[in-house]
Amino acid sequence: MKIHDDPDLDFQLNRIVTLGGGDEEDVLEAAWRIRDLADWKREFLRLAAAADDQGRTANAAAYYRAADFYMSPDDPDKEKAYDRSVELFRETAKDEFESGGIIEARVPYESGFLPAWRLPVREGVSRGTIVMHGGFDSCKEELYPIADSFRSLGFDTIQFEGPGQGESLYKGKLAMTPAWERPVARVLDHFAIEDVTLIGLSLGGYLAPRAAAFERRVKRVVAWGVVYDFFETMMATRGLIIGLGIRTLLFLRFAPILNALTYAQMRRNPFVKWGVERGMLVFCVGSPYENFREAKRYSLKGVSDKITGDLLLLAGSQDHLVGLPFFFRQAAELTGARSFTGRIFTEKENAHTHCQMGNIPLAIQTISAWIEERAASEAAGA
Repeated sequence: MKIHDDPDLDFQLNRIVTLGGGDEEDVLEAAWRIRDLADWKREFLRLAAAADDQGRTANAAAYYRAADFYMSPDDPDKEKAYDRSVELFRETAKDEFESGGIIEARVPYESGFLPAWRLPVREGVSRGTIVMHGGFDSCKEELYPIADSFRSLGFDTIQFEGPGQGESLYKGKLAMTPAWERPVARVLDHFAIEDVTLIGLSLGGYLAPRAAAFERRVKRVVAWGVVYDFFETMMATRGLIIGLGIRTLLFLRFAPILNALTYAQMRRNPFVKWGVERGMLVFCVGSPYENFREAKRYSLKGVSDKITGDLLLLAGSQDHLVGLPFFFRQAAELTGARSFTGRIFTEKENAHTHCQMGNIPLAIQTISAWIEERAASEAAGA
């Protein structure tokens, strides 16, 4: 659905309606007032307060989460919006928490813990266990509808927030790690799982395959979004000259110059500002130079060939964040995988955007069918 002329704002507005729990009429009414990120904050705090007053708890949770999304880390309203969104989500899911439909766990990890929710199958025999997580900017509350959909299809489902994500980041101050097999191993240990399908969304399209390369209990992995190389993905959206400049300054370790030039670009472009500040927050670093240096560590080059299980790679034909060349580059390097399946969704399917935001049910059906196919193949000894 076309909501806004700016592709970044359009994607995020669709994300709120499709996945986040927002009301389409509310979002359409606010969209025409949004021209920059200050407008975004104002409009979604306005929508949040109105929905909160009216007792529309799920909508209010979505709008507080949306308002938090584009706020700077030093904005005093940011954590307030996050806290209220979580509080309201828990109100909407109160019966699930009390009945055991959502079983909470705190998985020990380094100096803190990883929050996890187990969603057991409600009835019948489980079709297997799925563990899922997000990427650069999602949280468990936003991804709960996806986890619940997999549970409804007969899978015991565990969703968790790793370091650098959601509660682990906001409350635990845990920095993201490129060695994603470490948090995944802690989760599998905690729940005593030996055979699992691991699903990672967006930047999770790097994180989950990375974990599968080194954690053999991950038998099947779904990269729901192609992030073969995070730094190169970032550079692809910045243009040839800027990308070359950043690469050169990193290579020469000219941190003061790179910081000065990046801060100048951040003042001109609010989306660059958001992306760099988000990276500094997620990686727990203090400068743009350190942000770019950390991003370079998130690459599957030299790692993809270590994946020995089954891999499903999902991409959108018109993903404005991740270009299709990364899909083919990733596919070509899966030389050690037991099997590889790739799926490029199209505009006719309304699933052509990042993480199939226009048709998430189709992506869920595709993943479920793939798991069933791989299970049948394993049972047949293939």
